[in-house]
Parts: sequence; structure tokens; C-alpha cells
Amino acid sequence: MTARPSAPQSDDQPPAAPETAFPTPPPRADRRKEQRQRILAAAMACFARDGFHGTSMQQICAEAGMSPGALYRYFRSKEELIAAIVADERSERQHLLDAVTEAPCLLDALTDCLRLILEEPTLPTVQLGPEIMAEAIRNTHLRDAIEPCEEETRVQLRAALVSAAARGEIDPALDIEDVMIMLQVLADGLILHHQLHPTWGLPQRMTAFNTLMRRMLAPAPAR
Repeated sequence: MTARPSAPQSDDQPPAAPETAFPTPPPRADRRKEQRQRILAAAMACFARDGFHGTSMQQICAEAGMSPGALYRYFRSKEELIAAIVADERSERQHLLDAVTEAPCLLDALTDCLRLILEEPTLPTVQLGPEIMAEAIRNTHLRDAIEPCEEETRVQLRAALVSAAARGEIDPALDIEDVMIMLQVLADGLILHHQLHPTWGLPQRMTAFNTLMRRMLAPAPAR
């Protein structure tokens, strides 16, 4: 059988691109970003499974499937890894804080925010939070690394409390700094006990939390 001749190519058509056996590699910046996220995901898995002290850099290398030399080009210590994990969730944390500060009712927004954090893995450090906090008590390098993110949260919560006091939602006679610190302590405690006692059903108890906060922070009745 005679092969059918191919159709002649028009002069105004570009020549067909030559086929290649290998895909075009991603740009160097994209490759570094992918590698970095791969390492952070491996570190989070190891920290969640074995704890901060129970995890070695070699274990993280094995989890990420890369050599120690390749990993150390990105991160030199576990402290740097934790700091990067905290920093990378900044956009998610900022989204939650914006919802709280822009809400017409601060206490309702705080309740909804805590319920969401307990019910869904919105922030990577929620699961790692107790582990990070316990290590930061002893490890000043880690504490210094995560403190800027903690302070960023406190600044926005403090501003939201000032606004809530101005519109009469909470007692203006209360010290805002005291209220801000106590709320942060309560939130951390909820997160810790949700992991320690999952059968307590804390997400379903957020209505009770809201009621208690309203009673504690409500303006004093007029005499």
C-alpha cells in the first residue's frame, strides 16, 4: 500500500515544535519553593508524630526523601523549621484575625473563630501548638523566633477589644491588657484540652464559652 502524502504546510503557519523526550524543568524559584514546602510538610508530620525532642533532622530528611546536605541548604535547625511553619501560616491566621476585628460583635466572632480552629485543621500550628509552647518554655531561640507572630496576634486582638469597649460590648472599666492576655490563655487552653480530651466535645461547648465570656466581660449594670 502506498503511504498517503502529508498535506503541504502553508507558508503562514509556524513550523511544528520539535518533540522532546523530557519535560521542561520548572523554573529555579518554583523548584526551591516546592522543595521548601516538601521539607516543612515532612517536619510537621514528624513533629506531630514524635514531638519536637523526639524528632531528629535525619528523620525529617527521611520523611522528605532527601539528603541531609539538601535539607540543610534550606534549614539549619529544628528551630528554623518551626519558625518557618509559623510564618507560613500568617495569611491564614490574618484571615481569621480580620474576621474577628471586622465583626459587629467581638465575642460572637471570637467564639466562631475558636470553633473553626477546633473543628478544622485551619492552622498547621494548632496541632503542633502544645508541642511548640512546651519547647519554647525551655528554648529561648525558639521563643524568640515565634514571638513576632505572637505579638502580631496580640496587637490585633488588643485593637479589637478597644473597639468593643468603645461600643459598649465589654466593660470599659476592665484593663484591656488583662482581658487580652486572659482570652489568649483561655484559647490556648481550649486547643490543648481538645487534643488531650477529644471526648469532651469542646467545639460543641462553644455556646457555653460565649455565655461565660459575656457574663465576665459585660458592662456593670447601672445603679
